[in-house]
Amino acid sequence: MKAKRNYVLFGAIVSFFLVLTVFVFWPSGRRESWFESERERKERAERMAKNSPPGESDSISENGGSGSSLQDIDDSVPLERILEDYKEWSQYPPNSRPLSKYNEDLIRPFFIQTTMIAMADSPESKETNGYTCQLQPLSWAVIGIQDQMRITFECRQQDGKRIPVDIKYHRIWREFDGEKFGTLNADVGDNGSNGDDAAKDLLYTFQWKPSQKDWGDMILETEFRYGPNFKKLGKLNTSFYSSPGRPAELSGSFSDTTSDGSLVIRAGINVYKSGNYHIEGNLKHAETGEYIAWATFDGKLSTGYGEAEFLFYGKLIRDSGLDGPYVLTDIRGHRVNLAVDPEWFGQGEEGLKKIQAAKTTEPDRELILPYKEFYKTKSYDNQQFTSKLWDSNEKQRRIKELESMER
Repeated sequence: MKAKRNYVLFGAIVSFFLVLTVFVFWPSGRRESWFESERERKERAERMAKNSPPGESDSISENGGSGSSLQDIDDSVPLERILEDYKEWSQYPPNSRPLSKYNEDLIRPFFIQTTMIAMADSPESKETNGYTCQLQPLSWAVIGIQDQMRITFECRQQDGKRIPVDIKYHRIWREFDGEKFGTLNADVGDNGSNGDDAAKDLLYTFQWKPSQKDWGDMILETEFRYGPNFKKLGKLNTSFYSSPGRPAELSGSFSDTTSDGSLVIRAGINVYKSGNYHIEGNLKHAETGEYIAWATFDGKLSTGYGEAEFLFYGKLIRDSGLDGPYVLTDIRGHRVNLAVDPEWFGQGEEGLKKIQAAKTTEPDRELILPYKEFYKTKSYDNQQFTSKLWDSNEKQRRIKELESMER
């Protein structure tokens, strides 16, 4: 009996040291998620992936930090929690952020999932009738005049089975500055052609091709009948973005190197329209496909050949515990088309006059053609990347301000 107790005690001690060893040597960037629920992990992943501090809108200042005031901090959140969240978030720079399977909007940047809508017997009725319908754009935007938008449409009865619908009409329009502008309608059907994948599967498809003037937020609205003898009347709409221009596209030329303990990947760009560009890219582990980080490039590109430089901060890669090669994927972005040029803010009185005279006459972005392929880097040892926390004057100023705040 005594020997049995000794074995149990010995086993408990060994288990304790095994857990302690794993905890100590587990990558520091992942330690926090050990005892979190799935919901907490998702919330944390979303908070850490943002390129602006917790509680602020997504924006990156010129110096790589946020220059905003702390006056609007939510008083219901304990100051200690705000400081703790900021210190955790600011381990990495704003233009190089962690990425995981929980960041759906970033790992599937070309698709926005819509939901099934509970229907009523007529658009005026407030009582649902057990039927659901859905309009689902198959991409969030149509880019270039050769591209086409496809939107699927279906209705289901109470048991979840698809049902036939009678599409009475549909229309598409562009919205800008409070006004509506009409455009050509789409082809629609369930006949296995004109963008429809399979005939008579009760999954209808709208296919629409933009003209040069269809630039901005687009709305598709359809009215239809469904149910027994098609006596129920429904109306749905959905939105997408149309960018028929071609300001730039990826050339397919890439290079990678290390700089100050971080990974730098340069992507060649053929620029057809000069201006300020915002471009994003995701980094994955080449062997496992695990997401590691996403990075942003913000800068001016002149007409001709240019490069977007993506900085993947070294500590992010080191915290992943994954050796290279890595893969750069899902490169997307746009030419910034704001009425106000950021350079005007530094031009004194002359710049102020330009700002005051500026008027928005076009949408604020022109999308570049997304790069659907990937770039594989050289092999890297995880330990060659820095383990240092990111730092900046703005970060230290913010921490001091938080520490000195009094409720």
